[in-house]
Amino acid sequence: MTIEKIDRYEIKREMGRGGMATVYEAFDPRFQRIVAVKVLPREFLHDPEFRARFEREARTIAQLEHPAIVPVYDFGEDDGQPFLVMRLMTGGDLSDRLAHGPLSTEETAVILRRLGSALDAAHSQGVIHRDLKPGNILFDQYGEAYLADFGIAHIASSTQALTASGSLVGTPTYMSPEQVYGDKELDGRSDIYALGVILFQMLTGHTPYDADTPARVMMQHIMDPVPPLSDERPDLPPDFDNIINKAMAKEREERYPTGKDFSTDLSVATQSTQKSDLQAELTAVQAELQKNVEDTAVAEQPPATPPPSPPPTTGTAAPAPTSTPSQSGGIPVWVWGLLALLLIFCLAATAGVAYLALNFEGGDELVVVADTAVPEDAERQDEIATREAELALAAATEPAAIMPTTEPATEAAATAEPTTEAEADLAATRDSIAATRSSIEATREAKEGTADPGETGFVRYLNDDLDPVHGPDSGDIPHEDDDTIELVFADSSPQNFVASAYVGSPYSEAEGSWDFGYLFRQTDLDDEMRLVVISDGYWNLNNRLPDGDNILQEGGVSDLLDTDPDFYNLFELIALEDTGYFFLNGVYVGTLDLTDRPNAGDFALGTGFYSDDEQEGAATPYDEYTLWELEPIFGPDSGQLEHALDDLIKLGAAGVDVADFIADATFINPFPAAENDWDIGFGFRDDEAIYWLVIESTGDWALVARIDGPDSDEDVQTGTVDNLNLGADEENSLRLIALGDTGYLFLNDEFVDTLDLSDIQSSGDLNVITAFYADHELEGAATAYEDFTIWPLP
Repeated sequence: MTIEKIDRYEIKREMGRGGMATVYEAFDPRFQRIVAVKVLPREFLHDPEFRARFEREARTIAQLEHPAIVPVYDFGEDDGQPFLVMRLMTGGDLSDRLAHGPLSTEETAVILRRLGSALDAAHSQGVIHRDLKPGNILFDQYGEAYLADFGIAHIASSTQALTASGSLVGTPTYMSPEQVYGDKELDGRSDIYALGVILFQMLTGHTPYDADTPARVMMQHIMDPVPPLSDERPDLPPDFDNIINKAMAKEREERYPTGKDFSTDLSVATQSTQKSDLQAELTAVQAELQKNVEDTAVAEQPPATPPPSPPPTTGTAAPAPTSTPSQSGGIPVWVWGLLALLLIFCLAATAGVAYLALNFEGGDELVVVADTAVPEDAERQDEIATREAELALAAATEPAAIMPTTEPATEAAATAEPTTEAEADLAATRDSIAATRSSIEATREAKEGTADPGETGFVRYLNDDLDPVHGPDSGDIPHEDDDTIELVFADSSPQNFVASAYVGSPYSEAEGSWDFGYLFRQTDLDDEMRLVVISDGYWNLNNRLPDGDNILQEGGVSDLLDTDPDFYNLFELIALEDTGYFFLNGVYVGTLDLTDRPNAGDFALGTGFYSDDEQEGAATPYDEYTLWELEPIFGPDSGQLEHALDDLIKLGAAGVDVADFIADATFINPFPAAENDWDIGFGFRDDEAIYWLVIESTGDWALVARIDGPDSDEDVQTGTVDNLNLGADEENSLRLIALGDTGYLFLNDEFVDTLDLSDIQSSGDLNVITAFYADHELEGAATAYEDFTIWPLP
């Protein structure tokens, strides 16, 4: 019999069927969206304990909030059949990708970084997956990986892959030894083991253990050592073997304690492999160039005379701490050797001999350049260059060292700068990245008493320097049984704005559902953008048009939303051209895509966006409902930061005095990252102290506080990014939002992390910066920037 409807969900088609569940594509008429409905067999309801366990586990799963966990929207029973409603993932699963063979180390590292973070989030709430496998790793339409079916195996306690007794939960191919033993006290390290199996499979195309029966596979997990990855992938360094062996240790105490530790080691090993591959390629080019040099008759050069030392200068910058070992030590030794060979080859050329230039971005293609006559007044320069080439060749057999310069400081960059260590070993790199601090999360505390946001909700202390265009005002929004949204319109119709309001609960969650939201950029009736929060813990962004709803984005906020009738939730929205930022109770929820409605328009706070979310006679209270229009106080400005080997940070100052702001800038890479490391960032709250926010071409980033002069630089937070553009002249857009003691970092329109700004909260200037680390610049190069703009925030 064909199923047409499950609860309110209209079935479109069957997507898949297994021993544990059947999955359907369905339409949710309430939210006007396509979803996936997973239906469990009716037989489960014969177990008298199942209903209670199903509801308990389903609620726990639905509360999991993470960008890499498939969200559960709803659950229940329909005609005696249990079901779960989830986001529909249209990009297939990991099994589909593995059907085409092993994945690259780069793709593997990116996927497992997301999965490791998702596992940590679940484990922190006491949720163990228990059945992690490629079929439960799904991809969205953008190719991002997600974990699905958290705890489903535990709910059902039965799958195709269980033993006949039904006493085990999981799939034998990915079972940890303790799962095979039937240990009921599993913890997150069981999932880490399964992730290690999946890593092996992603790199080889098959699982580490295989046998003719599930029971024999389970015994292999207990008895057999992990097959050496190097037997099948001799191209990979031993680090990959070590990572898999640690993840798949027989004793869970010997495994990685967290997914982050696992994925961090994998990322470091992958980066090391990429650098080794690049070095091997350039070494081959170097060998070819050396052969060409040996085959060329080199004219005898006169004895070289060292260049005179430059005169000493005064007022040089004070020394500052060196960067962490994870940062590259500038131009590698082998590059110096390669450049020296190129230089000698050029100098050795007599009249009529062409020279060769290496194109780093174009691989090892050699480009012939036309003959060039050497002017007589260049003879002295040739002698100096020859001596420099000899020194460079000598350096090719010794560790490179960053020597202090004696060049006078330029006025545009009179700020002391840390230097990077010349070499960094892999173990130190791993320790540095593993020390990355997790995102700062605001905490909330509801107190008994009157419905005053100061006592019963998260409090944001606002900047009084920016005048609002509406409010602050307070009141109640009465509910009416009229199928219309109840709205309180502001006195302004901005395009770019900051909106803030404390919104109370009209009644307890047990009495019924409720919602609140902002209607903005409205141009006509039912022609606006809507951001709505619903009491069941979900939110959505709706580009409402006269012909109906268009849900653009949605997600969950059950861990942030307080439904206590005495609690006021702080509801904040920043809209800046085609991007919005949504905050709830002081915590960043998500970035909103406003490209479909970039215009100015009317603004309102409302309730009753859904007809079921009102009760006649009730009212939704609100307080400090305020709207500010955003206008830049600086920019857009463009320019370039000239490189000079003077151990100074290069600054482009805005000349403003702000503490809370949005800062935007697009940086143009000065040269390819393969040629030399570079960095970009902001200096902000620059007064007697300053914050440095720096992103390196290696993918590392740091928030550094300088409170008592150059020697006081201290890392407040560090982390890594994987969405940098690294080629010459490619662009990277940086956006920083600073609000009191919290900041939010975005790179190329992707959220990176929440920043702890509690050490420096005073106002100050704001700068674009480069060459924060001394070896991150090349003489004669420049880092250009465009659209450097600053908007003050309340």
